[in-house]
Amino acid sequence: MPDGQAEMSPTEKALIALRRADEDKKPIDRANTWKGAISRVKWVMDTVSPIAEVRAISILPLLD
Repeated sequence: MPDGQAEMSPTEKALIALRRADEDKKPIDRANTWKGAISRVKWVMDTVSPIAEVRAISILPLLD
């Protein structure tokens, strides 16, 4: 902690945590989250497979 700054009280810490929780509270779009995860895995497989000689069966058509 930098010099000259007083330590926060537990009440102040709790209020900051509540404020952050309110800011972070937003609905999760599960469809986009799942598609995003699959696309990142596909990107990694496409990037790594030529180097590591990894082969994978595409399951993307099964997810639609």
